[in-house]
Amino acid sequence: MRAEIAIAPPDSHPSCHASSICETASGDLLVCCFAGQYEGAPDQAILGASLRHGEAGWSKPTIWVDVVNRAAGNPRVFRAPDGDGLWLVAPINYGAWCSGGTRLFLKRSYDEGREWSDLELIDCPAGILGKNKPLIEQSLCILPVEYEVPWSACFLRTRDAGRSWEVCGNLGEEEGAHLIQPAIVRLQDRRLAAFMRSQEDWVFVSFSDDDGTSWSRPSVTPIPNNNSGIDVCLLRSGRLLLVCNPVASGDAPEKLDPAWPLAMPVSFDRWGQRTPLAVVVSEDGGVTWNQALRLEEGRGVYSYPAIMEGSDGAIHITYTHERTSIKHVELSEEELVAGIEFASEEVTP
Repeated sequence: MRAEIAIAPPDSHPSCHASSICETASGDLLVCCFAGQYEGAPDQAILGASLRHGEAGWSKPTIWVDVVNRAAGNPRVFRAPDGDGLWLVAPINYGAWCSGGTRLFLKRSYDEGREWSDLELIDCPAGILGKNKPLIEQSLCILPVEYEVPWSACFLRTRDAGRSWEVCGNLGEEEGAHLIQPAIVRLQDRRLAAFMRSQEDWVFVSFSDDDGTSWSRPSVTPIPNNNSGIDVCLLRSGRLLLVCNPVASGDAPEKLDPAWPLAMPVSFDRWGQRTPLAVVVSEDGGVTWNQALRLEEGRGVYSYPAIMEGSDGAIHITYTHERTSIKHVELSEEELVAGIEFASEEVTP
């Protein structure tokens, strides 16, 4: 297992959070996040860094998005659904932080993330955010998002390379729960599964049989959730991985960390400690889960993971490390299996 800092922000943007990772067509890795004086600060920008194929270390981060006096939110970088270059989804906040004023923008790169186009407004309602990578299958692209104010998961869906988008689902309101930041995966039985962060102490899940047009009523999984971000990945072997802080939430303290927002978003009532950070694994499509390994433990802030499987089979995970950097972990499936056998701890309610 290899662990290193992928993004160490400059002194001008000391607080960072909410990473995204992707692999380019040539095998490079790109990571991005938002960074500023604190979360939600008006100077908050999107930073990006690269690990070029064959090189030993991550590049110095550069600014990919910076709108004057407007905080940039959770970025997502991924290969374009039309196969032509890369896309960067860049949320820009026009109001109180994460309280209904976010607009989603798109940037494009045709040289593997070295240069980016100007911002293009995505045609969708204001007040939609999100965190995790999209599901892309040929012309289909499903971007997992949520309505900021009611804290209700939904999805932006396109079949024409982003020329038009439709909003599908309203899962939090349907369940009567605070559910956001869905993470999508195509299961081996061909259903789509969306695993969601919640304020109800558990990860929730919903399923779609029609490529994301409609979704089942969300149900509780056995995985604890502290009202913090998660991500999922289905390996080519069939193993389903979910990265999370496997602890329940509690009453919100006045302050967890100096880098947190000066005022919490609308409808944010509960959170839990953001440690440990662990990988849990399912061998049966998400019915049962076992804790495989802990990426971080002990006192600290380790959260908001992003996970992907590379073209060479390596597993890549990035996450917020103490709100001062983005950490990258690379491991093999063999190391993951060894972790399962060592821990042998089933995740249960």
